[in-house]
Amino acid sequence: MAETTNIKQREITEEMQQSYLEYAMSVIVGRALPDVRDGLKPVHRRILYSMHEMGLRPGAKYQKSAKVVGYILGNYHPHGDAAAYESMVRMAQDFSLRYPLVDGQGNFGCFTKDTKVKLTDGRDVSFGELVEEDKQGKENYTYTVNGLGLISVAKIIKPRLTIKDAELVKVVLDNGEEIRSTPNHLFMLKDGSYKEVQNLSLGDSLMPLYQKISEKTDRLNREGYILIYQPRKNEWTPAHHLADNYNLTHKKYLKNTGRVRHHVDFNKLNNNPGNIARMCWGDHWKVHYAHATEQHKDPEYRKKIAEGRNKYWANPINKAKKAKEISDRNIINWQDEKYREKMRKFLSEVNKKYIFEHPEKREELSLRLTQTLRRQWQNPAYRAFMREKIIKGNKNHTNNKTGKLKFLNVCKEVIKRHNNLDETKYEQVRMELYPYGMATLWETGLSKYYQNNPNLIYQELNGNHKVVRVEKLNTKEDVYDLTIEGTHNFALSSGVFVHNSIDGDSAAAYRYTEARLAPIAEDLLSDIDKDTVDFQDNYDASDKEPTVLPTKVPNLLINGSMGIAVGMATNIPPHNLGEVLDALAYLIDNGDAKVDELMQFVKGPDFPTGGVIYNENDIHNAYATGRGSIVMRGKAEIVEGKKGFQIIIAEVPYQVNKAELIKHIADLVKDKKMDGIKDIRDESDKDGLRVAIDLKQDAFPRKVLNQLFKYTELQKSFHFNMLALVDGIQPQILGLKGLLEKFIDHRKEVVTRRAKYDLAKAKDRAHILEGLKRALDHIDEIIALIRKSESKEDAFNNLIKKFKFSDKQAAAILEMRLQALAGLERKKINDELKEKQELIAYLENLLASPKKILGVVKDELKSLRDKHADERRTRVVKSPLKEMGEEELVPEEDSLFMLTRGGYIKRIPPDVLKAQKRGGKGLIGIATKEEDVVSQFFVANTHDNLLFFTNSGKVFQTKAYEVPESSRQSKGKAIVNFLQVSPSEVITAVIPIPKDRKGNLYLFMATTRGIIKKVDMESFVAVRKSGMFVIKLNQGDELGWVLTTSGNDQIILVTSGGSAIRFKEKDVRPMGRSAAGVIGIRLDKEEKVVGADVSPSGAEKGLYVLAIMKKGYGKRTDLKFYKVQKRGGRGIMTAKITSKTGDLVSAHVTSEENKELIAVSRKGQVIRTSIESISILSRATQGVRIMRVETDDGLALVVMV
Repeated sequence: MAETTNIKQREITEEMQQSYLEYAMSVIVGRALPDVRDGLKPVHRRILYSMHEMGLRPGAKYQKSAKVVGYILGNYHPHGDAAAYESMVRMAQDFSLRYPLVDGQGNFGCFTKDTKVKLTDGRDVSFGELVEEDKQGKENYTYTVNGLGLISVAKIIKPRLTIKDAELVKVVLDNGEEIRSTPNHLFMLKDGSYKEVQNLSLGDSLMPLYQKISEKTDRLNREGYILIYQPRKNEWTPAHHLADNYNLTHKKYLKNTGRVRHHVDFNKLNNNPGNIARMCWGDHWKVHYAHATEQHKDPEYRKKIAEGRNKYWANPINKAKKAKEISDRNIINWQDEKYREKMRKFLSEVNKKYIFEHPEKREELSLRLTQTLRRQWQNPAYRAFMREKIIKGNKNHTNNKTGKLKFLNVCKEVIKRHNNLDETKYEQVRMELYPYGMATLWETGLSKYYQNNPNLIYQELNGNHKVVRVEKLNTKEDVYDLTIEGTHNFALSSGVFVHNSIDGDSAAAYRYTEARLAPIAEDLLSDIDKDTVDFQDNYDASDKEPTVLPTKVPNLLINGSMGIAVGMATNIPPHNLGEVLDALAYLIDNGDAKVDELMQFVKGPDFPTGGVIYNENDIHNAYATGRGSIVMRGKAEIVEGKKGFQIIIAEVPYQVNKAELIKHIADLVKDKKMDGIKDIRDESDKDGLRVAIDLKQDAFPRKVLNQLFKYTELQKSFHFNMLALVDGIQPQILGLKGLLEKFIDHRKEVVTRRAKYDLAKAKDRAHILEGLKRALDHIDEIIALIRKSESKEDAFNNLIKKFKFSDKQAAAILEMRLQALAGLERKKINDELKEKQELIAYLENLLASPKKILGVVKDELKSLRDKHADERRTRVVKSPLKEMGEEELVPEEDSLFMLTRGGYIKRIPPDVLKAQKRGGKGLIGIATKEEDVVSQFFVANTHDNLLFFTNSGKVFQTKAYEVPESSRQSKGKAIVNFLQVSPSEVITAVIPIPKDRKGNLYLFMATTRGIIKKVDMESFVAVRKSGMFVIKLNQGDELGWVLTTSGNDQIILVTSGGSAIRFKEKDVRPMGRSAAGVIGIRLDKEEKVVGADVSPSGAEKGLYVLAIMKKGYGKRTDLKFYKVQKRGGRGIMTAKITSKTGDLVSAHVTSEENKELIAVSRKGQVIRTSIESISILSRATQGVRIMRVETDDGLALVVMV
């Protein structure tokens, strides 16, 4: 029996506990958590150190990633290659790390040089030719499948050689095309998904590109244009329409430039976007007329045209075809009575003239016609019989599809048997299915029905191309690729779509990518060869690796870290390098600084993807405790384009995948969890991220944007858990100050160890130099002693014995060359000795002073800032998301606001509009959209709350400063950027509510049908973002005015017919928001209220009623001439209405405080004039001209300033 002396009994619970703890600590230390000093996990540290040892400096040549991974695994990392390679990929991604540490390049599979790409100019061009044309500066375009699954046009970017001597496979399609590519290249399947070519199977359906030439019978109704088949819609689209869409999307021209899409070079097969232009019908006709005229000046061209014409008409088929076209056209035209009458007269005149000039023909026709008619048409039954036969025959001739159906039946059977189609196989199967030759021949069917293009047969039978087989090739070739931005796929000439890199894809295999160190990574490895850090044995004790890097860069804070260990996790956000370095410098000088002070420099996380973060308090708490959560949002804006409103996403939150975000939004729309979205497109390119979301006409843009924030990762939280290893062993949660202090401690140790290393090296060198100097001073004796020595060893010992040299000095003397005896060389030794002595003194002084050590650390931080610091990408909003308040950033000042009925608003300084004299022509105050009308002016403070009332009786609220300040001639911003206003609603009143208002105030409302209502202003303290109703309106009525009152004022209403009523506000009791109101003034059927205003009770002196008429006339009338009545009456006359003046359009109560008025016409013409210049007249007068308006124009509104 074997001895068991080494076996000890132990409780299984104790063994499990210890083993688990040992395993947990090995995971924590060896894999999952970063070191607080260099911010790296072991795998990342090994990657950087390995690339450093391999000499892969930032300026070095790229090396294959496979080589780097092999070096890492072979020397330091005893784990699978996936962990090392995936970590290296992340270190190279600028959307993963704020400051990438690896400079990588790679590709996602490629094609051989002879593989051809389908171009929009009608050519099929190989990759090799594309590369050459790109070098010459030629722009080429191809077809791509967009996010909606529709084929569109895309620009080819950077066709290039990607891999030399790559492994290849060949895929064969059912149309006989063969494509050679790397095994990992992705082909697009019919459903829009991708599959690597090496994984394709027999019968896999690929996304097809079919094209044909248009005919008269197509929906385009024109011949000779290229049509592209849209599989998703099952329809043919003109290729030049796709190029036109590309130009419109990229703003090459505007849609209103013209309706005709013109081929600039007159080649209908060249559909490059640069060859397509828009113009009006007239201009298009002139261009073609001039072109044809110029061509016909060339005799060779005329000769060519004549030959072509003769050749065409010599073909009986063409004659028959043209005759049928003319016959069909005549049949259709003959159904028009006017046409029949016109042609009857014309033919009658022609026949009369011909018969008159040819008597012999007259006799011949007369005889033949008489005989025929008498013989054939005397029998009614025969006439009916022949008529029926002729009609039936004509129908069969026109609609007979039997030949095409038989042709397709044969083709279908051929594909079923052989997977592809050619003439030999067709004829063989044709004779089997139709042995008596009753089916169309191959050449006849192909030319008659499918324009000699076999791909059109596949399109009609399958709707796509299918894979026949995939073969692995033994040969290797150089392969090529190109870039398509946004959609990341393109069309090959073989009629299928293939992939180009896209967000969310995993990196290519490491045999296809290359890497080297990024510039900032050198500062993580700086001085590693100066004993600045400890080294440990690698996994098999065959080599040494650093336990930490001597980094100058605060990598843990600038790049962050995330990881999951056993029972713990870390999540540290990235920060801005410049801000962190400034905070470190401040902390070095102020060791007792608080988090508040450090946050003067470190504003918050700075994510590589940009975005916005909210709530300074949340950031402070996270920095103080090391734990917390902050809200992130992407950068999104509502804009209005030619086709309506869009939401443009320019930045996404950190760790949000753009492709997944787009897919999620599309799924939400598909599942009807979100409405209002019409289309979504990825328009990202080299200039940055851009996702365009088109909205439906009836959508609420602000509501849709809020839904995106609520239901998608366009808004998400980042959860701080700043856990790191302290001293390489102990996991500890640290706040901002703690992380900074640990890095400073690390730098102090590195600088100290470096100084000790440099001091030792300097002393060693100085010691040798002192020996050399002494030897030169006694050079004759030294030479004599060496010559007398029997061996080198004797000389070595004799030097030590006689001159008391050390071993190192004696060895250096024996190795000294004779050239050192020269005077210049002796001076060099003396100078170097002096330099080393000074360095020794500096280093000893440095090591003796901790303060000077910190000074060196601080100087190196400043140098690092100058070399690598950049601008912050993530915007920090101090207030919480729900309180968005930015008032502290906005100065308090009065501004003039302009609002149009089309829903545009802008804020401009009031002094921008120059004052003009009464009767002036005016100036353009706002650039309105076509058929838009300026509706309101008002003055408000930037810190006021603005209440927007709509004609439907709803109210919305926003801050005045949220309206962007604009120039006088800009059209402003769409109101939907601030409010969830329906497209059918019009803003009819805006009330600024001062933030420091005092006393009880009311809002007095008046409708265009004379209904009035009073509501306490406190009812509008909290207005929902979606708005709320403030009055119940009758059908056909609209809310037109909302006035601020004190409760003791008087109200005056003025109508378009020239009547006015004045009554006490107390006649109307306060009501709830849902009340319908009471009658203020009674109106005639066509009459409506055009003005409503307030006058303080008992304060008539100095108050006037300003009445403005449509044709630009106006006047002032003393308020005392308007007696106070009870509400609900018809009022009294306030103006004499004539055709000269036009109806009343506006009325206001003015006082001495109202110095000027701004009048605006419906076309946007603006005049600013003094109110005092307007005459004071009695009620029953027409007034004076205050503004000259065009005949087809009229005043829209008047505002006092």
